[in-house]
Amino acid sequence: MEINTEEYEEAVKSALICEDSSDTRNSIVSALDSLGYRYEIAASPDDTFEKLRFNQYDLIVMNEKFGGSAPETNTVYKHIQFMPMMTRRHIFFALIGQGFKTGDYMTAFSKSANIVINEKEIPNLRPLLKVAIADNDQFYKVYKESLVKMGKR
Repeated sequence: MEINTEEYEEAVKSALICEDSSDTRNSIVSALDSLGYRYEIAASPDDTFEKLRFNQYDLIVMNEKFGGSAPETNTVYKHIQFMPMMTRRHIFFALIGQGFKTGDYMTAFSKSANIVINEKEIPNLRPLLKVAIADNDQFYKVYKESLVKMGKR
């Protein structure tokens, strides 16, 4: 019996894409491929909840209007906002929207995201994510190393 070891590789980063527009979704897929992420695409909010229930993702890329709802009533977004901090700290959350100024840290903070990205910046998604994820990894490096030493991650 042959075992597919790719599924079990610890170093492979995983991502979840929550985007309704096929053009934007294809751009996200392209960016994640080039960054070496293994990704899954959520078909709907219910599908997202099912995937989150059984998987731990390193990255979630979501449009604030995913699932056809307004940002204020988006159930997936609310779920991510209220995840336990112990879980949420291990997920890099990129939120896409029309009214965002890309890279605005205060908006990202107020939206419980690691980065906010204006929809017009999707063609630049790869370098935006690469820099923002590296900054985030550096920021949490000591914290995550401490968790490993204490056997909690």
